[in-house]
Amino acid sequence: MNNTPSSFNPSNPNPSPFGAPPKGNDPQKRLITIMGIAIGLLLLTSVWLMISKFQTSRELNAANMELSEQKAALTELDAKYKDAVTQLEMQKGINEELDAKINEQIAQLEQNKSKIEGLIRQNRDYKGAMARFDSEKKKYLAEIEQLKQDLNILSEQNTQLTAEKQQLGADLTQTRTQLNETNSAKAALITEKSQLETERNYLNKKVDVASAVKAGNIQVKPIALSNSGKEKTKSRAKKVDKLKVCFTAEANEVVEPGQETFYIIVMDPTGVPLYLETLGSGVTQDKRKGEEFRYTTVATCNYSGEAVDVCGSWEPGQNFVKGRYSVDIYNKGYKVGTGAFQLK
Repeated sequence: MNNTPSSFNPSNPNPSPFGAPPKGNDPQKRLITIMGIAIGLLLLTSVWLMISKFQTSRELNAANMELSEQKAALTELDAKYKDAVTQLEMQKGINEELDAKINEQIAQLEQNKSKIEGLIRQNRDYKGAMARFDSEKKKYLAEIEQLKQDLNILSEQNTQLTAEKQQLGADLTQTRTQLNETNSAKAALITEKSQLETERNYLNKKVDVASAVKAGNIQVKPIALSNSGKEKTKSRAKKVDKLKVCFTAEANEVVEPGQETFYIIVMDPTGVPLYLETLGSGVTQDKRKGEEFRYTTVATCNYSGEAVDVCGSWEPGQNFVKGRYSVDIYNKGYKVGTGAFQLK
């Protein structure tokens, strides 16, 4: 394809980029045309530059304004943060628990401040976050105030409890003192009571011993019984059917008038008491030794404090053995007399 303009002529020494000038146009007109075009281009360029400069200026102004707003917002945020920290720091010093809570709140405010700074630098909506920052500060201060009130209440309660504890301690000390005094008095009373009981027992024993009626002039009669029931004294063991123990209950002014019982123990030659429950034998207490003993039979009498003769009998219904027999007589638990007899 031939791209060469049809007006091009190699033999033409002054070719024109606009083709061959029309006939009748001179070079001056051509120059004016070129200059007009150049001026138009210059005007267009100037207009474009002016518009570009204006647009850049607007953008620069907007950027400067944005930077100013960010700076102001950051300054405001920093001021709010410092004010909040200052107000919180002023609440410290009451106790460790409250200080720890304040440090926790300050750390949370610092985290929120960093988040808001990011929003400001990213030109995002930060005003809501700034408002929440103020609300959080107020909330934290209200929490601290509530804690202080609670601590005051606790402090008052602790003071009251301390006072009550001290009062209880004083009461306890007084009670212990009174208890010790009471125990001492009780111990003294117990000791005194024990002494009195000991003395009383001693006196009772003496009275009891003194009230025992002595048995004197003890005589034992071995008796043989005939078919007709007639009694006759015998000394041979195989002839004896019955023992009759007689004695004198001596005078005793201590004893109240009334019936007196005497417990008679007859011991065979081997030292064993003669004993048959069916014939009235039994068991009683030896108060002096504090042990029981068996008795053979009993003898009773009406006693008025004066001497009186008393007899008791023992008829076992079987033969006796020969040897020496002993007799013990008891009254009110005390041995009041003793005797002996011999069977051949």
